[in-house]
Amino acid sequence: MPTRSPALALLVPLALVLSSCAWFRPDPPEYDSHRLPSGLVVRDLVVPESGAEVASGDTVAVNYELRLADRSLIESSSTSGRPLRFQVGAGKVPNGLDEGVLGMRLFGRRRLTVPPELGYGSEGRPPRIPDATLIFDLELMEHVPGSDGRGGL
Repeated sequence: MPTRSPALALLVPLALVLSSCAWFRPDPPEYDSHRLPSGLVVRDLVVPESGAEVASGDTVAVNYELRLADRSLIESSSTSGRPLRFQVGAGKVPNGLDEGVLGMRLFGRRRLTVPPELGYGSEGRPPRIPDATLIFDLELMEHVPGSDGRGGL
């Protein structure tokens, strides 16, 4: 009778654990894009099953990539080496980004298609960002509920 190697005995349970993780599933769930009344288009890429949802007044940190509609990269948190931190609804980031993080959960990933009027407007942000539709790919890395302790919608 053939004997099993110890390495093979470890690989089988490891394969079972990894196959249950969302990142290693062959067919991760597909989420449809939806257009909000403001014109912002939201497409969830990864939706955690539990955790508090981001609400206005909460503080968040997101890893992000900012691209133009032609997919040219403008900015990335991987370039700066740190996530973007802001208080949701305080007006410190483009309106589309403020609105687009609402309802996200920790470690969720989302793509936002931000029309110019919810981005940097007709002025853009020279010299790199023209009056254009922007695409933000986000991953929520930190979520601190607002001072009222809600932490949800």
